[in-house]
Amino acid sequence: MEQEVSLREQKKILLSYKKAKMRIAVCDINKEILEKTKNTVYKYADCHRLDIVVDCYSRGEELLCSKTQYNLIFLGYELHGKNGLETAASFRIINNFSSIVFISKNTDFVFEAFKVSPYRFLIPPINQNDLYKLLDDFFAQFGTDYPLWIKNGEDTFCLNTREIVYLEADNKHSIIHLQRESIPCNRTMAKVFEVLPKNHFIKINRAYIVNLNFIAKYNNDTVFFKNGDKVHISRNYSKNFKEEYRFFLNPLEP
Repeated sequence: MEQEVSLREQKKILLSYKKAKMRIAVCDINKEILEKTKNTVYKYADCHRLDIVVDCYSRGEELLCSKTQYNLIFLGYELHGKNGLETAASFRIINNFSSIVFISKNTDFVFEAFKVSPYRFLIPPINQNDLYKLLDDFFAQFGTDYPLWIKNGEDTFCLNTREIVYLEADNKHSIIHLQRESIPCNRTMAKVFEVLPKNHFIKINRAYIVNLNFIAKYNNDTVFFKNGDKVHISRNYSKNFKEEYRFFLNPLEP
């Protein structure tokens, strides 16, 4: 479920909380395709502990007017108004960031579609396994991290969540530890944690939250990071940490 953060907290931690979420759009004239794609993406997100917001459109013009920066767009060819290819062509004039996946039984436009650099093509009816495979490949290539703007006094630091090794509580503030430096932050550890990807940031005691990507090894009471740092694992959090880390390393293992 998308967590709610006040506008005041958003401005102090991020430019926009929505930008911190993984944003996906589905644009298709077929309501069944819209609903099935949206529900399958949310099901995938739940299984992989991802914070994803899916927006649906039936017209290409609506998508073009949106100010949201989407990571991934599922775009049907048959639409009200502009067709999918025309929409994609107009979209590429203003946005080269978003990855586009065309959804259509019509394959006649495939070669023409390469002019707008599509990520993939899907032929309906959409199979869950095919969509899961596409999302696996997408996140393996582009990751699930995103940029943050962190406030420290009058200074603002621009970094990416992939750079954070671990968070440390510091009373009403926090310390963000990167591989080679540490950045004090105006907000509490809990507030920063609210806007981090939950699939690889885990709380291991009351004072520390760790990025599973940077763990080199661990034992019953200590986590060791690849940069040489280490932090204590609380007994109350030990079982959950081990379960989450096992899932992170091999999410398909029963």
